[in-house]
Amino acid sequence: MVLPWQVYREAEEQGIAVHFLEFEEVAAVSAPGHMAIDTTKLPTTAEETTAAAHELGHGCTGTYYQADDSQEARQKQENAAERYAILRYLPREELFRAIRSGLTEDWQLAEHFGFTESFIRKAVCLYRFGNLADGQFMTK
Repeated sequence: MVLPWQVYREAEEQGIAVHFLEFEEVAAVSAPGHMAIDTTKLPTTAEETTAAAHELGHGCTGTYYQADDSQEARQKQENAAERYAILRYLPREELFRAIRSGLTEDWQLAEHFGFTESFIRKAVCLYRFGNLADGQFMTK
């Protein structure tokens, strides 16, 4: 199971400063060399871990965007950060080993790995279909 402090430690090892701030609308943001988390908007450890891993993804891939960028441009950057987080913290073999062991529901996998159910669905889709379209989760 991955815990938020492990992600924060890795961020700092990568030269990314971790800040704990409160925001009006968002729960987490990244800028070159920085990531900020509003833990008051992330009520569970799984939500905090997932957000931290995603923001680290922005930092490690250099995928940032501006508020006035197009939705398509922003989504590309978001997808790159999410792919990084999945590949780094939920390797394919570990995920499928857990599934073969009987953890077949997204909530079971989320509890086992310490991430949100949405993150698990995206990981399954990435490894199964090559994309993050979690609407395809468990599609035959």
